[in-house]
Amino acid sequence: MTGLLSNGFFLLLVKVYGAFLILGPILLRIQFRFNAKLNPQLVPVESLPPDVQQFMAPRVQSIAGLGFEPVGYVNLGKMTSGTGSFMALFSNPRTSEWADVSVVKSATRMAGYIEFITRCSDDAQVDTNTNSTPSVLFPLPSYHVFRFPQVKDAFTLYRAHRMLVQEKIGGSKPVLPPHGQELAELKRRLERYGPRQQERGYMYLDKSGDYFHLTWKGAILGAWRSVWPVSSLRRWWMQSREQDRLRSLGVAQYRPS
Repeated sequence: MTGLLSNGFFLLLVKVYGAFLILGPILLRIQFRFNAKLNPQLVPVESLPPDVQQFMAPRVQSIAGLGFEPVGYVNLGKMTSGTGSFMALFSNPRTSEWADVSVVKSATRMAGYIEFITRCSDDAQVDTNTNSTPSVLFPLPSYHVFRFPQVKDAFTLYRAHRMLVQEKIGGSKPVLPPHGQELAELKRRLERYGPRQQERGYMYLDKSGDYFHLTWKGAILGAWRSVWPVSSLRRWWMQSREQDRLRSLGVAQYRPS
């Protein structure tokens, strides 16, 4: 009897999991949309949600200590459906690099990270950040993204970033927009995401021209990569691979004095 109950429970779990694999892409395709026309706005820090301010404060201070100059706090609005996005944006005229503290907030959770970006052209860019979530869609071959959620301080992350820039695009010259044009460049950079996913068949622009939606290819890939245990395995693999990368760079055990 116990065996029959166990088998029945197992079969039920398999059916539920199978139903999720089928329904997940359908629901994701219905719900997901990416704003094609972003309108980032500089805002006072006091206008940010309190938990966003609390997350940003120590990280903003640590980035400023590395010689980056604040551009300002940015409200990015609803980049994707059901979320609000915020950023503390920095630039470094001496090294022609970007830095930011980014936060994405929904009704149920908040996720944030710091990142450094060196851009030489649309086809040569290195982005080093502490985002703990692997990308679920199409990575661009010349857009090098390194995620180190295990790094807890900006100095260590920046040290790794400089080494990765030298490794990936060492001979290229970084570029920054003229002073006062940082927000326009940020808008342009963020709005490249949708068209590039469309080129790979993961998104399409709706008739209004306002939103990108997932194709069936994008919805299936996004949903299946986000389901357990695939999501956990991908996160483990990313952190294990990047830990090896940090070790090879000689910064895995570094701690600021």
